[in-house]
Amino acid sequence: MPLNHAIPIYGLHYYYQQRVVSLPLLGVRAEASIKELAAQVKLTQTYDNNATFPIEAKYSFPIPARASVCSFVMIKQDGTRVIGAVQEKSEARETYKTAMAEGQQASLMEQQTPDVFQVAVGNIPSKQRVQIELVYATELSEDEESDSIRFHLPVHIGARYGQAPQPILSSFLRKFFISSSSPTPFLTLAMSSLLSSAPIQSCPTSSSSHSPNYARVSLSSDSPLDKDFVLTIKSAGLDTPRCVAELHPSHDTVALGLTLVPRFKLPDLSRQEFVFMVDRSGSMDGKRIEAAKKALVVMLRALPHQESLFQITSFGSLTTSLWPQGSKPYNQETLEEATRHIDTMRADYGGTEIRAALQHCFEARKLDRPMSVLMLTDGDAWDLDGVLTEVKSAVAAAPKDAYLRVSVLGIGNSASTAMCEGMARVGNGTCMMVGEEETTFTGKIARMLKAAKTPPISNISVDWGRSAAKVSNEKAATPPDYDDFEIVEGASEKPKKKTLNIFDETVDDPMDVDSTPAPPPPPVVLAGFPPAQQAPFKIQNLFPNIRLNAYAILQGKSIPKTIAIRGSTVDGAEIELPIPVTISHLQNTPDAPPAVHALAARKVIQDLEDGQHALKATLANPDDADLLARTVKASIVRLGKTYSIASTHTSFVAVDESKPNVPPVPVLFIPAPDVPTPQIRNFSSAPPVPQGMGGGMASPRRRAGPLDLSVSMSAAPVPMTFGASPSGSSPLETFTPPRRTPGHTSRQIVRRVQ
Repeated sequence: MPLNHAIPIYGLHYYYQQRVVSLPLLGVRAEASIKELAAQVKLTQTYDNNATFPIEAKYSFPIPARASVCSFVMIKQDGTRVIGAVQEKSEARETYKTAMAEGQQASLMEQQTPDVFQVAVGNIPSKQRVQIELVYATELSEDEESDSIRFHLPVHIGARYGQAPQPILSSFLRKFFISSSSPTPFLTLAMSSLLSSAPIQSCPTSSSSHSPNYARVSLSSDSPLDKDFVLTIKSAGLDTPRCVAELHPSHDTVALGLTLVPRFKLPDLSRQEFVFMVDRSGSMDGKRIEAAKKALVVMLRALPHQESLFQITSFGSLTTSLWPQGSKPYNQETLEEATRHIDTMRADYGGTEIRAALQHCFEARKLDRPMSVLMLTDGDAWDLDGVLTEVKSAVAAAPKDAYLRVSVLGIGNSASTAMCEGMARVGNGTCMMVGEEETTFTGKIARMLKAAKTPPISNISVDWGRSAAKVSNEKAATPPDYDDFEIVEGASEKPKKKTLNIFDETVDDPMDVDSTPAPPPPPVVLAGFPPAQQAPFKIQNLFPNIRLNAYAILQGKSIPKTIAIRGSTVDGAEIELPIPVTISHLQNTPDAPPAVHALAARKVIQDLEDGQHALKATLANPDDADLLARTVKASIVRLGKTYSIASTHTSFVAVDESKPNVPPVPVLFIPAPDVPTPQIRNFSSAPPVPQGMGGGMASPRRRAGPLDLSVSMSAAPVPMTFGASPSGSSPLETFTPPRRTPGHTSRQIVRRVQ
């Protein structure tokens, strides 16, 4: 039966005797500390096992793509804290699997995408609770004005189009209605300048302050938080250049974080092509498509009047353009035609095929001028790697005098930050995020379009205070690796010329095949960390009124007094801006590494994942693609282990080494109930399934269901209440699934009950 006729199962569950049992996850609570332009967030997830046997639970949840997950702790019911360790991903899975087989309590956290993580908690003892505590550091994103920033706590993973990562397919999540019974502060603010305001867009709050530079925020209502939490912070001087330094407590390193909102004016590009790509998939229905239309009207009226070409492309399961023959000159007639076209837009294009839409756009571009793509989307698709590869390839292939830039306006509370920010990052553009509750976002649109019209500033570099002499001295102090050389004495006599016998009677088998086994691939040998690791590896652009964040990890404990950013414009003008360095005072959560180091290491890893690095030059054979890929992976694993960071190649695993209270329970595969999937009885408010992909027109492609969670903004555990069924059934009530559908092959890991 097609997915759009099935009712999905929401919530954590496991299968027992061909019945669905739920729900071990009780709730989530959050605590956050904001200092200047960064935040550290602690999420605590509480799991409960009311069954009479040990179980394993899996749960997926959102984290901003710009964040760095840097701590993972499992807390047993008796209060014992089991600190998670970072291991290479396959090694962590094996550690978790072994612990499960031996009956030990264990947990595993993996990155599925940069903004979706999954936690597996194994061997939860019968009638016991376990808590998972994770910490992440995150940058604060831009807001409507340049001197305001926003803290975003996502509580919802939107339904995404396409094939999800395999572990997510077997995890179903329900929306939890969790309330705070008291206005306990969950968020603290500390700024070097006076706080002007801190409006919360998603829920009622109260705040208190004993200093104009400090504030505490708490929920003032017992009503559940079922939307993303967004806090806007306005403080004098937030747009001034600053650089903070942080000493690592256990490594001889200094992490520097630079933030800058440039203020300069350059004439607009004289000739450029603008292509507005509008996501009209079903997930954009309602407020999202209306926000996209509103933004598009504003952008069109701000285009340069001289020698500008423009086009409007709509995409979903199909891609269409306003003018199939290509972009048209910008004038009053074409502007009015485009405005009428915008009025007719609906979210009726089915699924979210971003990659195909980009291919359509790039193939139709003009090659006699630069091109700016401005995409308006929620980014709700799983094909992240394919989309980013498409953008990177197009940007790299563009002629120097007809360069390509891709900017994104992410729309919606559950918009994928990994997709939206990723496209802008590899596309040398900008990204702004707009929530569904925002009524005014003209400032973001204006800055985004201004950046698209501005000529690029090239040769941007940052002097991190490491003099060339100091770097040279460090290199000179490192002895050369003489193992790379072989000393051969010269021959005293002239060597004889080599001869070849072309009738060698010992060679009598023309079919003789060399049986020597193929040599193993060359090992990956990583040199020590360089004196300075910068992220972004190469700063591609500097835009007026668009915040630039850059990081560096310096070897040694010396902190520079100042740093400097330099570059040049297309007309040859040089720029230079010195910035003083101050010590970071962001309070770090216990068991978590320093926040600036965590952010810097995550950004370096991101560069490695994007292919922005200089590792190729370090290889003995730079053309060996396999060796390069293994070297990149090894570099990511080393960074993840050194600075305790979850990534594409590293995961957190926590294993309780104490003696298990119960004998090991074997794991086996049992076929799971097949679609049509039944509705869980004890949850009467499961949302309906959208028709087709993204809630738009029906499509034969499968789409993952929406993944929801809500967050309790309290500093202490609170009683959890779930929506009960009319009969007052228990949250662990089960039911018999319908008859199996022939040919279905889905399977589910479950535990055998002795």
